[in-house]
Amino acid sequence: MRTHPWFVVFHKEVRDGLRDRRSLFFAMMFCWLGPLLVGMLCRQGPALVLLPAFLMVTAFTGSMNVANDSMAGERERGSLEPLLMNPVSLSELVLGKWLAICAFSLAGVVLTLLVALAVLYATPLHARMHASALLWMLVVAVPLVPFAAGLDLLICTFAQTPKEGTSYLGVVLLAPMLTGMLAEFFPVRLSAAIAAVPLLGQQRMLSALTRGEIPHIAWLALSGACAVLLGTAALLATARLLRYENVVFGR
Repeated sequence: MRTHPWFVVFHKEVRDGLRDRRSLFFAMMFCWLGPLLVGMLCRQGPALVLLPAFLMVTAFTGSMNVANDSMAGERERGSLEPLLMNPVSLSELVLGKWLAICAFSLAGVVLTLLVALAVLYATPLHARMHASALLWMLVVAVPLVPFAAGLDLLICTFAQTPKEGTSYLGVVLLAPMLTGMLAEFFPVRLSAAIAAVPLLGQQRMLSALTRGEIPHIAWLALSGACAVLLGTAALLATARLLRYENVVFGR
C-alpha cells in the first residue's frame, strides 16, 4: 500500500514532537493550570469567565513548540534545504507539518476540557454549568486549531532560529490572551459580524456557554468557517514563502 508523502512528514513531526519532553511539559502546563485556577476560584462569581481565555490560549500553546521546531529548528540544524530536495511536493511537505501541529494543538484543547470536566465535578461549579457545555466548547474551539497551527507555522517560517521563533510566538500568544480577558471586561453583543471575527467570535460563544446559553448554529458555522479559512490562507502563504531561497537559507 502506497504511503502518501504528507503522511510521512506528519508521522516524522509527531514523533519528533513527542520526543521533546520539555516542550510537552510546557504545553501541558497551560492545559491544567487554567481549569485548576478556575476550580480554586469556584466560590467567586466570575470564576467561569476565565475558562474561555485559557481554552483559546491552549490552542496556541499546544502547537507553538512543534511549529517552532519543525520550521525554525529545521533551518538552524541545516536540514530544511535537504528536506525540500526530497521527491515531495512543497504543498505536501507543508501540509504534513501543518497537520502534525494541528494534532498537538487539538490535544491541548481536549486535555484542557478533560481537566475542566474533573474540576467541574470536584467543585460547586457543576451547579452553575452543566458538563454538556464542555462538549459545545469543544465544537467552538476546534476551528481554532487549524487557525492557530497555520499562524504559528507561518510566523516560524520568518524566524531564522528557534530563539527568534519563540520571541515571535510569544507576541502572537498575546492575541488569544488579550481577546479572552478584554472581551469579558468590555463585552460586545454576539452577532453574525462578531462571530465571523476569529478569536473574538469564539470567545463570545465560549463565554455564552459558561452562562448556559447555546450559540446559534449558523453563527457557530460562520465562526468556524472563518477561522479555518484564515488557517488555510496561512498554510498557503507558508508554502509560497518556501519557494524563496532567502527564506529557506535564512538570509
